[in-house]
Formats: sequence, structure tokens, C-alpha cells
Amino acid sequence: MALKEFDLSGRAALVTGAGKGLGEQIALALAEAGANVALAGRNLKNLEGVAKQIRKMGRRTVTIKADVRREAEVTRMVQRAVHVLKRIDILVNNAGIMHRVSTAESSLASWKETIDTNLTGPFMAMKACFPIMAGQGGGSIINLSSAAGLFGRPNAAAYCASKAGVANLTRALALEWASHGIRVNAVAPGQFETDMGAPLLNDKKALRAFLKNVPLRRVGNPREIGPLTVLLASEASAFITGAIVSIDGGTTAY
Repeated sequence: MALKEFDLSGRAALVTGAGKGLGEQIALALAEAGANVALAGRNLKNLEGVAKQIRKMGRRTVTIKADVRREAEVTRMVQRAVHVLKRIDILVNNAGIMHRVSTAESSLASWKETIDTNLTGPFMAMKACFPIMAGQGGGSIINLSSAAGLFGRPNAAAYCASKAGVANLTRALALEWASHGIRVNAVAPGQFETDMGAPLLNDKKALRAFLKNVPLRRVGNPREIGPLTVLLASEASAFITGAIVSIDGGTTAY
């Protein structure tokens, strides 16, 4: 009885940053659960690789080249997804970047790029999807925050600030849009085996030190984020909104 609540058959999802890493696994998990998935990102070759896997599952998909920092491209991204899939029931704001640099040595340009990508991009995507979801009677929005958005981290001030902003933006819109049947939640990943995490993963000494503060003593496998996303996208989480769900091996429990 409970498993049917996770079924996304007939639903349409839009995932940003879907060409690799966590975004790829999120898109594949949603498709495996039954959803048709629009894949957005800046690298069409990567997106097509994910689309090929989704088509093998018998789902509809479309690849959309889009830079979430640019309002016109975000608007076209949403319009294209609706044109092909006819609706948007699920929005996953996954696209993100991190500049590892001390604040004293950082530039205003890198600050703006991080904020525009990680925080303003999700804001614009949610705003563009709002009338569609409201007109359909509801939807589920899932934002990617970060464990680094819940506590400080050296040499990543812009990233920490942007992801903290995502968490509170999630809470604010959950309150604002609940009456429209739109649930807004966030996932806060810790360290995963992704390109973004490569500098730490490739430094054995730094990784050993980092894992001392991870109760499960390991980093995450990107595939582990998919089931959590399906939960938040599905009716299994119908009474969950405004939540920031950590998936970090217990890091934020300290």
C-alpha cells in the first residue's frame, strides 16, 4: 500500500544541472519512479547522455541548454519543458557552483557568479514555474541547499551564503505557496563523490581529517540522493513542506 505513494507515473519533472553528478542521479531516479523528465544545463552533450538512459526506461524527456543565471534563459527553459511535457509537477533546482578561495583573495565577480547560480537561479526558476503549478492545483519544488548552508566552512563564503539563502528561501516560499498546493522543500547534501567534491576526495590527508567529523565515516554515493528526491517529489511526502532534509552521514548532527 505504501509503495504506490512513491509512484510518479504521469508526472512531469524539470531538473537543472542534470548533466552529471547529483543532478544526473536525481533525474534518473525520478524517471525510474515513473516521471517524464526535462533536463536542463549548460552542456548538451552531458544532458543527451542522461536523456538516452531515460528513454530506455520508456519515459519522455527533453534536453534544454540553459544558464540559470540568465532570466531569459530560465523563462525559455520552463516554456520548453511545458511545451514538450505539457506540464510541470516537479521542479528540482540542482544547478550550482563553488569557488574554493579565501574571502580576502576572492573577487566580487566570483561572489556574484556563485550567488546568481546557486540562489538567484532557483528563485527565478521557482517564480517561472509558480503560475504553471498553481494552475494545475499544486506541485513539488525541491531545492538543493547544502550542509555548508547550515554551518560555516572556510574558503567557501559565497557558497555557504548562497546555500543558507536557499534554505531560508525554501521556508519562505513553502509558507507563501502552501495555499496553492505547492510544497517547497530542500535537500542539504554533505560531501558526495562528485566533480565538485574532487579537491577534497583527491587529498587523502584532508579527506581523513574531514571524515572524522562524519559519524558514518564516509562520503555519499550520488545514487543515494535519488530516493530522497523521489520521496519529496511524491505523495509519500504530502504533509511535508518547508523542510530542509540533511543527507550528510550525520555531519550536521554534531
